[in-house]
Amino acid sequence: MKLFSRHFKKNWFRHLLQWGVLFAIIITMTNVFSKTSSDPEAYCPFGGLQAFGSYLSSETLACSMTTVQVLMGLALGVGVILFGKLFCGYLCPVGLVSEYMFKFRKKTKIKGIEIANGTVVDKILRSVKYILLFIVFYMTLSTSELFCKNFDPYYAAATGFHGEITLWMAVASLVILFLGSFFIKLFWCKYVCPLGALSNLFKFTISFLSMIILYIILIQLGLNIPWLYLLITACLMGYILEVFMVKPKVFPLIKVNKDEGKCTDCGLCSKKCPYNLPVDKNKVVKEVDCTLCGECLSACPSDALTFNKKKYNRWLPAILTIVLFIIALIIGSKWEMPTINETWGDNIEDVKLKTFKMEGLSSVHCYGSSKAFSAKLRRVPGVYGVSTFVKTQTANILYDPTQTSEEEIMGATYTPVKFKIVNPELSDSLIKVITMYTEKMYDKLDPNYLGMQFRQYGNDKYFGIETKFSCPLTVHLYMDIDEPVDKEFLKNIVEKRQLIIRSADGQEKIRDLNFEFVKIETETDTITRRDFLERYFNKYNSRYKENIKKFAGLDSASLVVSFPELDKPIYSRNIPYLSSYLSLNEGVLRLETFLDDNDTPSMKIVYVPSVISGEKLWENLCSDKWSVKMTSGEIKEIDARLDFKDKKQQTE
Repeated sequence: MKLFSRHFKKNWFRHLLQWGVLFAIIITMTNVFSKTSSDPEAYCPFGGLQAFGSYLSSETLACSMTTVQVLMGLALGVGVILFGKLFCGYLCPVGLVSEYMFKFRKKTKIKGIEIANGTVVDKILRSVKYILLFIVFYMTLSTSELFCKNFDPYYAAATGFHGEITLWMAVASLVILFLGSFFIKLFWCKYVCPLGALSNLFKFTISFLSMIILYIILIQLGLNIPWLYLLITACLMGYILEVFMVKPKVFPLIKVNKDEGKCTDCGLCSKKCPYNLPVDKNKVVKEVDCTLCGECLSACPSDALTFNKKKYNRWLPAILTIVLFIIALIIGSKWEMPTINETWGDNIEDVKLKTFKMEGLSSVHCYGSSKAFSAKLRRVPGVYGVSTFVKTQTANILYDPTQTSEEEIMGATYTPVKFKIVNPELSDSLIKVITMYTEKMYDKLDPNYLGMQFRQYGNDKYFGIETKFSCPLTVHLYMDIDEPVDKEFLKNIVEKRQLIIRSADGQEKIRDLNFEFVKIETETDTITRRDFLERYFNKYNSRYKENIKKFAGLDSASLVVSFPELDKPIYSRNIPYLSSYLSLNEGVLRLETFLDDNDTPSMKIVYVPSVISGEKLWENLCSDKWSVKMTSGEIKEIDARLDFKDKKQQTE
């Protein structure tokens, strides 16, 4: 323990950074100071480099990726090229675990496995991280989704195995990390980590940049070379250089230097090096594995080792690590890369286009929703391109002002919304309808947020919201016939600046709002309670053509099930799954949902009694498992999405 204490004091800056990062991650992920959810990869440079690669290849940014993360990745690349593998040596939590697993084994005195640098086994194992590097970037660039999340041990642990993981991959990577690093010194970092492979490629800077420049020149000359060939070349080149060249010639600019006059040949520097590099045999340490961690400097009893022959450079790598991190954080927070950047149409360079900045797009929150928004815009005459920014939830739309206008674009992309706040009481036979006008509420999620504001207010006299496009936006509010229209109250609700959204697991997310109340109509209207319920009930009607054709001419019957919860989206969204399940039942012809005479949500299942009895049909409905047909055509068994066991039924 005393040895560890002395060693910690000698290299305290590095250990402070390593453990500080680990504790910051633990605090953030366990939400000690906040109930809101956190992104465990918000500052991961490897994810940022993948996202940047995806953007370069297809002008799309992977979902959940931010400009801050991309800048972290670029800062890592610049840091490796100019200075060295600073992230590996000072910040990486996986590297910390790998390093301390080896130290733990030494404490337990369990015999480990020694793999000497340069041996055949060492060279073969070093290929693994380049194979993983190829797989990760190929899958990410092909799908615009971060493939590394499937197996990243840090991501799996930080999310408690609830993230976008593939379970067997995540479990395997954790086993390899802990057991591999326990028995073989820095096994994960040397042989498995794809970020380590990419960092080593960056260290061979001249070769790496020459490859990139050559690729760009060939593209400019008109050769359509797919990015796949560049990726294959990069991975092969990195492996070959690491195994056969070993030492980068020029870069990085910071290296460990030995003053041979002070050196006592004690060998402690090599012994303490995490990568077992022959520090004592070199005047200048140029090995590709060196992370500038400073462990050799701390171990040297005669101060014979320095960074670039300067004693005052002792903490330079650690300081540069912090500086690069801060620069990336500042730039990334002030600048945002588009999630998609698309243009279409012929000869648009000859058209004088304008840019319309559309704000408040709550539903544009990732790559998928950005593509859906783009698909809408492609159908609007006069629109020729769009860039979306998911962090600020804005979009820049390119359009020809001679063909369309900003208002027409907004109208063409607007989705009318209905949001039920609460069900009216049975005594509310008539419902009052008032009309408000608002601004900055043109996203399809905005009326839902306004409805939640009314719901959280706790007044059960407001029943629902319905919107219709206009400038300003038309908002119909359904309310108790006897409730007075309080303009100031309604204005305060509309212009409330924050909404607290609580998820099913109790976490809270604060949603910033910017709605503006414009005016309210003096005239009101009324509808019946039944009309209101019909308006907000999503009816579903599906006919199973194959069964209808197969059993044509046979008598049918109907099983009617009372299902009061069907007016809630959490239940109604599962009706398509039920329909798919029923369509695979022999003799079932149709499924429809409706409001019965008592205004209770219900469903009717039409079937052929001579093929499937009502009892068997009911038994199938109450099953814990459903067989459903996926869009791919595959039949898949899933857990039942609706519970029928306590529902009332009758046969017609």
